[in-house]
Amino acid sequence: MTTKLSILSIICLFILLECKGATPVQLPKITDKQQITASPFTSIEVSSAEELHQAIDQLIPGTSILLEDGRYNNVNLSITTKAPVDKPIILKAKNPGQVQFTGDFHWTISGNNIEVSGIHFTKGTRKADNDLILDKGQYNQYNNCKFNNLNDVTGTFIKLEGQYTRVEQCAFTGKTTGASYINMDVPKAGGCYHFIKRNYFSRPPLGKNGGSAMRVGHGSMAMHHAYITIEENLFENCDGESEIVSVKSSRNYIRNNTFRTCKGAFSLRQGRGSIFEGNFFIGDGKKQCGGLTIRGRDHFVFNNYFYNLKSKKSGVINFGVASPEDPERIKLGLYPRHFPLTQDIIICHNTIIANHSNCHINFLEGYGTRNRFDLPVNVQFYNNVFDAVLQFMDAKPNMDLSFETNYYAGTNFSRKGIIPFTLKTYQKEELVLPVAHSTFVNQSSTLPVAQPHYNTFEKRDLNIDQDILWNQRDAEKDPGCFELGQTTSLQNRPLKKNDVGCDF
Repeated sequence: MTTKLSILSIICLFILLECKGATPVQLPKITDKQQITASPFTSIEVSSAEELHQAIDQLIPGTSILLEDGRYNNVNLSITTKAPVDKPIILKAKNPGQVQFTGDFHWTISGNNIEVSGIHFTKGTRKADNDLILDKGQYNQYNNCKFNNLNDVTGTFIKLEGQYTRVEQCAFTGKTTGASYINMDVPKAGGCYHFIKRNYFSRPPLGKNGGSAMRVGHGSMAMHHAYITIEENLFENCDGESEIVSVKSSRNYIRNNTFRTCKGAFSLRQGRGSIFEGNFFIGDGKKQCGGLTIRGRDHFVFNNYFYNLKSKKSGVINFGVASPEDPERIKLGLYPRHFPLTQDIIICHNTIIANHSNCHINFLEGYGTRNRFDLPVNVQFYNNVFDAVLQFMDAKPNMDLSFETNYYAGTNFSRKGIIPFTLKTYQKEELVLPVAHSTFVNQSSTLPVAQPHYNTFEKRDLNIDQDILWNQRDAEKDPGCFELGQTTSLQNRPLKKNDVGCDF
């Protein structure tokens, strides 16, 4: 439905009226719901906040609201219409990037199948700590939007409390106040199924906790099964705090993302059964750039690349030491341990080279601080490649650790399952790849399964038939994240700024 009839329709109306000698009728207005409902058109064009509110008040499934260029100041919206999937409600800029929402504003979206597109959220002057967009609906989408310069108060830019929401091709930059860009809360019944894809994230240092790019659940949700996918996003100079992203829920899939020069590490903070696959960490020697920190249980980490990171106080891959159960946390409905026990973790087919951190693997993250003394249990490493720049690991004697067919170029560490080799590398664009060496032995054609509860990875693709670059692996798989050879091609590669985010 639209408020603007086509030229042909108008001509036809006037011809008809001339023939009957009648007075010309008025074009339908967005304030006339009966006219809108009866109209054969499907879009409404608005050019002011007042017209936008009128259009929102009269929404029916299938409506597209096209925003004319300009600044819409202090616009608070509530969209409750539950549209079916074949008749979505679309709120979009007529010309992407030329529509700005500014000032003191807050949106609540509790409807279904709502699409928001092409809008620049900027120049905020909010007066209360709250979320910019609170989404409680289902199957909603945010795409090709930019969020920046919204720093007056603490609050997330997008908070997701519903299900099946997609945030895609958006840009989040410049946040200097507390709270993440995107927070996702997980209901007790679980099953969020959000999809966060092809976005750009960057933020300056906050100087305190609360500066991550995303929080995926929190302490009361650690064991809730979220099924959230974070895929093909670029995190560049995400220096807000020590956690680039904080995952505090279970059964999430983090794959094919790029982390460039971020001061901090990706944190599997709490929860179980998440998959961390095909991610690139590139530090370029920037100080305090870390890799991955793992807590909780049943996580699977494979096909990742860690290069030129420089976190002097930690390892490239870190495993958290647990604190004891706290009765007060139990009373509050939180996960019993503030720092959960780390156990039953599989790390395979990762490449860790040219880093300048404390060590390759740190099994003692947080040991002795805040009453943390319970060491990781049943951590298994298969088919990984490490260079000789760093010491191999930091651990206590007799820990429950397992190594099988891992290749280490150093000579200062000897353990069953660690195979010494002479490392040679070659450059392919910005990637440094090891050369397949004659000492590499035949690798297993399937992922190792150490515990029966690994079947809890339902609805997840646990396939190592392709390497991180999406090359097909041979039956005799090379260790590390690259399947090496003359046919090695960069079908997948580290993301750059022009690969992701909005187009304005």
